[in-house]
Amino acid sequence: MEWKGIKGTILHGVPMKRYTSMRVGGQAAYLVYPADEPDLARVLDQMRERNISYRFLGNGTNVIVSDRGLDEALIRITRMKRIRYTKTKDGALAEVSGGVSLRAFIKDAAEKGLSGLEKLYWIPGTVGGGIKMNAGSFDQTISDTLQDMRIIDARHTISLIEKSALNFTYRDSPIGPCDCVVSARFALKARDKKDILKDMDYVYGERKKRHPMEYPSAGSIFKGVNGQSAWQFVERAGLKGFSVGGARVSEKHTNFIVNMGSAKAQDVKDLIDRIKKEVYEKLGVTLKEEVELWGFDA
Repeated sequence: MEWKGIKGTILHGVPMKRYTSMRVGGQAAYLVYPADEPDLARVLDQMRERNISYRFLGNGTNVIVSDRGLDEALIRITRMKRIRYTKTKDGALAEVSGGVSLRAFIKDAAEKGLSGLEKLYWIPGTVGGGIKMNAGSFDQTISDTLQDMRIIDARHTISLIEKSALNFTYRDSPIGPCDCVVSARFALKARDKKDILKDMDYVYGERKKRHPMEYPSAGSIFKGVNGQSAWQFVERAGLKGFSVGGARVSEKHTNFIVNMGSAKAQDVKDLIDRIKKEVYEKLGVTLKEEVELWGFDA
Protein backbone atom coordinates (compact mmCIF):
# COMPACT_ATOMS: atom_id res chain seq x y z
CA MET A 1 0.00 0.00 0.00
CA GLU A 2 1.37 3.39 -1.00
CA TRP A 3 1.27 6.22 1.54
CA LYS A 4 1.45 9.59 -0.17
CA GLY A 5 3.78 12.22 1.19
CA ILE A 6 4.33 10.60 4.60
CA LYS A 7 7.78 11.51 5.92
CA GLY A 8 7.59 9.39 9.05
CA THR A 9 7.74 5.61 9.50
CA ILE A 10 4.89 3.16 8.87
CA LEU A 11 5.32 -0.41 10.09
CA HIS A 12 2.99 -3.27 9.15
CA GLY A 13 1.84 -6.22 11.26
CA VAL A 14 3.57 -5.20 14.48
CA PRO A 15 3.41 -7.54 17.53
CA MET A 16 2.19 -5.42 20.43
CA LYS A 17 4.04 -7.47 23.05
CA ARG A 18 7.10 -5.50 21.88
CA TYR A 19 5.41 -2.14 22.42
CA THR A 20 3.50 -2.59 25.69
CA SER A 21 4.99 -2.82 29.16
CA MET A 22 2.93 -5.94 30.00
CA ARG A 23 4.69 -7.69 27.08
CA VAL A 24 1.51 -9.33 25.75
CA GLY A 25 -0.75 -8.82 22.74
CA GLY A 26 -1.22 -9.73 19.10
CA GLN A 27 -0.40 -7.71 16.01
CA ALA A 28 -1.57 -4.24 15.10
CA ALA A 29 -2.23 -3.71 11.40
CA TYR A 30 -0.07 -0.57 11.33
CA LEU A 31 2.23 1.30 13.68
CA VAL A 32 2.84 4.86 12.51
CA TYR A 33 5.45 7.39 13.62
CA PRO A 34 4.71 10.84 12.13
CA ALA A 35 7.79 13.03 11.66
CA ASP A 36 6.15 16.31 12.71
CA GLU A 37 2.75 18.01 13.04
CA PRO A 38 2.10 18.46 9.28
CA ASP A 39 3.03 14.80 8.84
CA LEU A 40 0.59 13.84 11.59
CA ALA A 41 -2.18 15.71 9.75
CA ARG A 42 -1.30 13.89 6.51
CA VAL A 43 -1.37 10.52 8.31
CA LEU A 44 -4.82 11.20 9.77
CA ASP A 45 -6.17 12.42 6.43
CA GLN A 46 -5.02 9.22 4.73
CA MET A 47 -6.50 7.09 7.49
CA ARG A 48 -9.84 8.75 6.83
CA GLU A 49 -9.51 8.37 3.05
CA ARG A 50 -8.75 4.64 3.42
CA ASN A 51 -11.37 4.12 6.13
CA ILE A 52 -8.75 2.78 8.55
CA SER A 53 -9.58 3.00 12.25
CA TYR A 54 -6.82 4.36 14.45
CA ARG A 55 -5.82 5.03 18.04
CA PHE A 56 -3.00 6.97 19.61
CA LEU A 57 -0.41 4.96 21.51
CA GLY A 58 2.09 6.51 23.91
CA ASN A 59 4.67 4.24 25.53
CA GLY A 60 2.17 1.41 25.99
CA THR A 61 2.52 1.42 29.77
CA ASN A 62 -1.20 1.57 30.55
CA VAL A 63 -2.55 -0.60 27.73
CA ILE A 64 -3.28 -4.31 27.34
CA VAL A 65 -3.89 -5.44 23.75
CA SER A 66 -5.79 -8.68 23.08
CA ASP A 67 -4.03 -11.75 21.70
CA ARG A 68 -5.93 -11.45 18.42
CA GLY A 69 -4.51 -7.97 17.95
CA LEU A 70 -6.03 -4.90 16.33
CA ASP A 71 -7.16 -4.42 12.75
CA GLU A 72 -6.33 -0.74 12.90
CA ALA A 73 -3.47 1.75 13.00
CA LEU A 74 -1.69 2.82 16.16
CA ILE A 75 -0.15 6.26 15.91
CA ARG A 76 2.78 7.26 18.10
CA ILE A 77 4.03 10.84 18.26
CA THR A 78 7.06 9.87 20.33
CA ARG A 79 9.45 11.15 17.64
CA MET A 80 7.92 14.63 17.83
CA LYS A 81 9.96 15.90 20.77
CA ARG A 82 10.32 19.45 22.03
CA ILE A 83 10.69 21.11 25.43
CA ARG A 84 10.86 24.88 25.68
CA TYR A 85 10.87 27.10 28.77
CA THR A 86 9.73 30.71 29.07
CA LYS A 87 10.66 32.57 32.24
CA THR A 88 7.93 33.85 34.53
CA LYS A 89 8.03 35.92 37.71
CA ASP A 90 8.22 32.87 39.98
CA GLY A 91 9.51 30.15 37.66
CA ALA A 92 8.80 29.20 34.06
CA LEU A 93 6.12 28.15 31.63
CA ALA A 94 7.21 24.84 30.11
CA GLU A 95 5.90 23.89 26.67
CA VAL A 96 6.42 20.19 25.94
CA SER A 97 5.40 17.86 23.14
CA GLY A 98 2.85 15.20 24.04
CA GLY A 99 5.15 12.40 22.90
CA VAL A 100 7.97 13.31 25.29
CA SER A 101 8.64 10.84 28.10
CA LEU A 102 7.07 12.18 31.30
CA ARG A 103 10.03 10.95 33.30
CA ALA A 104 12.50 12.70 30.97
CA PHE A 105 10.51 15.96 31.17
CA ILE A 106 10.48 15.89 34.97
CA LYS A 107 14.25 15.26 35.06
CA ASP A 108 14.87 18.09 32.61
CA ALA A 109 12.76 20.52 34.64
CA ALA A 110 14.47 19.47 37.87
CA GLU A 111 17.91 20.17 36.39
CA LYS A 112 16.70 23.71 35.74
CA GLY A 113 15.39 24.12 39.28
CA LEU A 114 11.73 24.01 38.24
CA SER A 115 9.22 22.32 40.52
CA GLY A 116 5.65 21.07 40.25
CA LEU A 117 5.83 17.57 38.81
CA GLU A 118 8.59 15.84 40.78
CA LYS A 119 6.20 13.65 42.78
CA LEU A 120 5.16 12.04 39.50
CA TYR A 121 8.75 10.94 38.88
CA TRP A 122 9.16 7.41 37.55
CA ILE A 123 5.57 7.20 36.31
CA PRO A 124 6.16 5.60 32.90
CA GLY A 125 4.57 6.83 29.70
CA THR A 126 4.42 10.07 27.80
CA VAL A 127 3.30 13.57 28.76
CA GLY A 128 0.21 13.25 26.55
CA GLY A 129 -0.68 9.85 27.98
CA GLY A 130 -0.21 11.20 31.49
CA ILE A 131 -2.60 14.08 30.77
CA LYS A 132 -5.16 11.75 29.22
CA MET A 133 -5.35 9.60 32.36
CA ASN A 134 -4.60 12.50 34.74
CA ALA A 135 -1.64 10.58 36.14
CA GLY A 136 -0.81 11.18 39.76
CA SER A 137 1.08 10.00 42.81
CA PHE A 138 1.90 11.19 46.32
CA ASP A 139 -1.08 13.61 46.29
CA GLN A 140 0.08 15.33 43.11
CA THR A 141 -1.52 15.03 39.66
CA ILE A 142 -0.29 16.15 36.27
CA SER A 143 -3.27 18.48 35.88
CA ASP A 144 -2.24 20.47 38.99
CA THR A 145 0.29 22.53 37.01
CA LEU A 146 -1.25 22.14 33.55
CA GLN A 147 -2.20 25.46 31.95
CA ASP A 148 -3.39 24.53 28.48
CA MET A 149 -2.85 22.02 25.71
CA ARG A 150 -3.04 21.67 21.97
CA ILE A 151 -5.22 18.73 20.95
CA ILE A 152 -5.82 17.20 17.56
CA ASP A 153 -9.33 15.73 17.49
CA ALA A 154 -11.37 13.27 15.43
CA ARG A 155 -12.00 16.02 12.85
CA HIS A 156 -8.21 16.34 12.49
CA THR A 157 -8.35 19.90 13.81
CA ILE A 158 -5.74 21.20 16.26
CA SER A 159 -7.25 23.39 18.99
CA LEU A 160 -5.74 25.20 21.95
CA ILE A 161 -7.77 24.32 25.04
CA GLU A 162 -7.40 25.94 28.44
CA LYS A 163 -7.25 23.57 31.38
CA SER A 164 -9.97 25.63 33.06
CA ALA A 165 -12.37 24.60 30.28
CA LEU A 166 -11.92 20.90 31.06
CA ASN A 167 -13.01 18.75 33.98
CA PHE A 168 -10.15 16.60 35.23
CA THR A 169 -11.09 13.94 37.77
CA TYR A 170 -9.32 11.12 39.57
CA ARG A 171 -7.32 9.20 36.94
CA ASP A 172 -9.51 10.54 34.18
CA SER A 173 -9.87 13.44 31.78
CA PRO A 174 -12.35 14.53 29.08
CA ILE A 175 -9.81 13.81 26.31
CA GLY A 176 -11.48 11.42 23.87
CA PRO A 177 -10.13 8.11 22.50
CA CYS A 178 -9.43 9.64 19.07
CA ASP A 179 -7.92 12.83 20.51
CA CYS A 180 -4.20 13.35 20.90
CA VAL A 181 -2.35 15.86 23.07
CA VAL A 182 0.11 17.35 20.59
CA SER A 183 1.68 19.65 23.17
CA ALA A 184 0.96 21.10 26.60
CA ARG A 185 2.11 23.94 28.82
CA PHE A 186 2.83 23.70 32.53
CA ALA A 187 3.35 26.48 35.08
CA LEU A 188 6.41 25.43 37.10
CA LYS A 189 7.86 27.23 40.12
CA ALA A 190 11.47 27.96 40.92
CA ARG A 191 12.83 25.81 43.74
CA ASP A 192 16.22 24.69 44.97
CA LYS A 193 17.45 21.95 42.65
CA LYS A 194 18.77 19.86 45.54
CA ASP A 195 15.36 19.83 47.20
CA ILE A 196 13.64 18.78 43.97
CA LEU A 197 16.13 15.96 43.39
CA LYS A 198 15.74 14.85 47.00
CA ASP A 199 11.98 14.52 46.48
CA MET A 200 12.56 12.60 43.24
CA ASP A 201 14.95 10.20 44.98
CA TYR A 202 12.36 9.61 47.70
CA VAL A 203 9.62 8.92 45.14
CA TYR A 204 11.86 6.51 43.22
CA GLY A 205 12.87 4.74 46.42
CA GLU A 206 9.26 4.29 47.49
CA ARG A 207 8.26 2.99 44.07
CA LYS A 208 11.14 0.53 44.01
CA LYS A 209 10.24 -0.64 47.51
CA ARG A 210 6.50 -1.00 46.88
CA HIS A 211 6.18 -1.89 43.20
CA PRO A 212 7.18 -5.12 41.40
CA MET A 213 9.60 -3.52 38.96
CA GLU A 214 11.34 -6.84 38.36
CA TYR A 215 8.44 -8.17 36.23
CA PRO A 216 6.57 -6.78 33.21
CA SER A 217 3.34 -5.05 34.24
CA ALA A 218 0.97 -2.28 33.20
CA GLY A 219 1.19 -0.42 36.49
CA SER A 220 -1.87 -0.05 38.69
CA ILE A 221 -4.71 -2.16 37.31
CA PHE A 222 -7.65 -0.63 39.20
CA LYS A 223 -8.67 2.84 40.30
CA GLY A 224 -9.10 3.59 43.97
CA VAL A 225 -12.59 3.52 45.49
CA ASN A 226 -13.89 6.30 47.75
CA GLY A 227 -10.41 7.42 48.69
CA GLN A 228 -9.15 3.89 49.39
CA SER A 229 -6.44 2.29 47.28
CA ALA A 230 -7.58 -0.68 45.22
CA TRP A 231 -4.82 -2.96 46.51
CA GLN A 232 -6.51 -3.07 49.92
CA PHE A 233 -9.64 -4.65 48.45
CA VAL A 234 -7.68 -7.15 46.34
CA GLU A 235 -5.66 -8.20 49.37
CA ARG A 236 -8.70 -8.44 51.65
CA ALA A 237 -10.34 -10.69 49.07
CA GLY A 238 -7.43 -13.10 49.52
CA LEU A 239 -6.05 -12.74 46.02
CA LYS A 240 -2.40 -11.96 46.73
CA GLY A 241 -0.33 -14.24 44.49
CA PHE A 242 -3.40 -15.59 42.67
CA SER A 243 -2.60 -16.65 39.09
CA VAL A 244 -4.31 -17.28 35.79
CA GLY A 245 -1.92 -18.82 33.29
CA GLY A 246 1.25 -16.74 33.28
CA ALA A 247 -0.41 -13.69 34.87
CA ARG A 248 -0.23 -13.23 38.63
CA VAL A 249 -1.44 -10.78 41.26
CA SER A 250 1.81 -9.37 42.63
CA GLU A 251 2.65 -10.38 46.19
CA LYS A 252 4.55 -7.11 46.54
CA HIS A 253 1.66 -4.84 45.48
CA THR A 254 -1.76 -6.41 44.92
CA ASN A 255 -2.95 -3.72 42.50
CA PHE A 256 -0.32 -4.94 40.04
CA ILE A 257 -0.71 -7.90 37.72
CA VAL A 258 2.67 -9.16 36.59
CA ASN A 259 3.70 -11.26 33.62
CA MET A 260 5.69 -14.18 35.02
CA GLY A 261 7.17 -14.74 31.57
CA SER A 262 4.59 -16.76 29.66
CA ALA A 263 1.39 -14.72 30.12
CA LYS A 264 -1.07 -14.20 27.29
CA ALA A 265 -3.24 -11.12 27.09
CA GLN A 266 -6.27 -13.31 27.77
CA ASP A 267 -4.64 -14.52 31.01
CA VAL A 268 -4.40 -10.90 32.14
CA LYS A 269 -7.99 -10.14 31.12
CA ASP A 270 -9.32 -13.29 32.82
CA LEU A 271 -7.41 -12.42 35.99
CA ILE A 272 -8.83 -8.88 35.96
CA ASP A 273 -12.35 -10.29 35.61
CA ARG A 274 -11.73 -12.79 38.41
CA ILE A 275 -10.47 -10.08 40.76
CA LYS A 276 -13.49 -7.88 40.06
CA LYS A 277 -15.86 -10.80 40.67
CA GLU A 278 -14.18 -11.91 43.92
CA VAL A 279 -13.92 -8.39 45.34
CA TYR A 280 -17.56 -7.68 44.60
CA GLU A 281 -18.83 -10.98 45.98
CA LYS A 282 -16.72 -10.87 49.14
CA LEU A 283 -16.62 -7.16 49.90
CA GLY A 284 -19.44 -5.58 47.91
CA VAL A 285 -16.98 -3.26 46.17
CA THR A 286 -16.98 -2.61 42.42
CA LEU A 287 -13.50 -2.12 41.00
CA LYS A 288 -12.96 -0.19 37.76
CA GLU A 289 -9.95 -0.58 35.52
CA GLU A 290 -7.30 2.10 35.38
CA VAL A 291 -5.60 0.29 32.49
CA GLU A 292 -7.08 0.33 29.00
CA LEU A 293 -8.12 -2.96 27.40
CA TRP A 294 -7.90 -2.88 23.61
CA GLY A 295 -9.37 -5.41 21.20
CA PHE A 296 -11.22 -7.61 23.69
CA ASP A 297 -14.71 -6.53 22.53
CA ALA A 298 -14.52 -7.72 18.94
